[in-house]
Formats: sequence, structure tokens, C-alpha cells
Amino acid sequence: MDDFAIFTDSSSNITPDLAHDAGIEVIPLTCMTKEGEMPCYDDAKVFNGHSFYEALRETGPVKTSMVNISQFRQAFEPIVKTGQDILFFAMSSGISGTCAAAREAAAELMKEYPGRVIRVVDTLAASFGEGIFALKAAVMRKAKARMDAVVQWAEENKRRMCQYFTVDDLMFLHKGGRVSSLTARIGSLANIKPLLTGDSEGKIVSCGRVIGRKKSLQALADLFDQHANAEEGEIVAIAHGDCEADANYLAGLLKKKRSVKDVLIRCYEPGTGSHVGPGAMALFFFSPVAVK
Repeated sequence: MDDFAIFTDSSSNITPDLAHDAGIEVIPLTCMTKEGEMPCYDDAKVFNGHSFYEALRETGPVKTSMVNISQFRQAFEPIVKTGQDILFFAMSSGISGTCAAAREAAAELMKEYPGRVIRVVDTLAASFGEGIFALKAAVMRKAKARMDAVVQWAEENKRRMCQYFTVDDLMFLHKGGRVSSLTARIGSLANIKPLLTGDSEGKIVSCGRVIGRKKSLQALADLFDQHANAEEGEIVAIAHGDCEADANYLAGLLKKKRSVKDVLIRCYEPGTGSHVGPGAMALFFFSPVAVK
């Protein structure tokens, strides 16, 4: 068995309870609120999603800052010093420079610590589309899989990850540079709910629109029915922007569509949540075939 540590960044939506149970290290992005800088992950705190999104409703979008090279070095170096290798699951390179910074820090450290290996996987995803890979890797590590085998599995399967979501206000994504102004203007029309997904480059693109909140949730459930892997035991996850009742409603729709026993539901963490905004609803699952 390889002796390797599993890392991800906070945009993976891995909460402290999930991180502790799986043995995953989370490196936080930074969110700039009106009170000042705030780490997007705190191992010692439970994220108060309702307070965060209430503030967003009042102030609008806030800025976020990616993990830089120095921060990656600070997180990785104590691990490689102990003789462990590292597997890092990164937020999509299509929407953030975090992956590139991780790779640069990894290259520097591998020169300084010959024999140590730091592998960076660009998941082409965010939120649970990224986090599910870290969770699956932890299961494989527990089953004594070698790090190279886990990396190979992730690279072969990352384009099977479906990530569909809808938002209440596309201006959050537009101001964060995630979608075009035209897409944002279309989505701002009365009661039109955009359906969005990640493309083959890990960028956010439109894949449809419906009228009304309930229809947007039904559309997510329909996409699940069309594309989800039929195998039991696959992780299905929902991230929401302070709308837990709607998340539970969506989970109920999924269970009617397929024999889904459990759906992992968490509030969107603040980094990604700053860009999708209050009311966002996202669904993550594996397809039997590549979809990107």
C-alpha cells in the first residue's frame, strides 16, 4: 500500500465531518466579505450557511481568492517531510487558477524532496463534482489501492461526472467571471431558471432553461434519470445555496427516479457559494459514459 495523503481545496464542498471520517485534508480558498477576509473552510467550525447567504442577499456578490503557490507549499511540505506522497484533487482549471498553483508548488517541492511524489488531478469540476473524487479516493486508499491506481481511476472517470445546477440570479456568476453577460441577461428575465453544466474544459455553460422554481428542480431530476449510472452504491450529492427544503425535495424526486438510498446534501461552501448565489441548487452524479 502506498503511504499517501489525500488533499483537496475547499471548493470541493467537503465539510469537516466528511473530511474527518475520510481522512482528507482541505486547503481553504479565501472569501472577502464586508467584515474582511474569511477562509472558506475552517476545520474547527461548522459553516453557518444561512447567515452567509443572508449577507449575500443584502450585499450581492463578494470576491474570492484562489489558493496560491505559497499556501500550497505550506500545506504540502509538512507531509512530504514525513515521507508521505500526496494526491491533490483540484477545482476545475476552467474556472480557477488553483490547479495551476498546486502543480507549480508540487513541482518545486518534488525537486526539494527527491523521491517524494505529489500528484494533482484537475477534476474539471467544482463543489461535489470535485469532492466526490476525494471521497472515492479515500475509499480506494482504505482498500489498499496504490496512489497511481487511484490517479488512473480519477483521470479515466472524471468525464463521467455530471454536474448540473440552476441558480436564482445569474449575475452572481457573471460578476465572478463564470458566465457571459448575454447568458446573465437572459437568465435575469422574469422567472426564467437557467440550467447549467460543466463542459469538456471544465467551464460553466448553459444547457437549457425552464420557467419556475419547481420546474427547474424537476428538470434536474429528469437529467439524473437520463444520465445517471444504474449501479447502486454510486455517490449522489446535492449542494444548495441556503435552500435545504428544496434540496430535500430534489432528493425525493431522485429516489423516485432510481433506487437511490442516500443522497449527500450540504450547503454550498462560501467560495463557490459566492459565485452561484443564494437559491442555487446543484446535482452531482456519475454517468456510465463520458458526458463532457
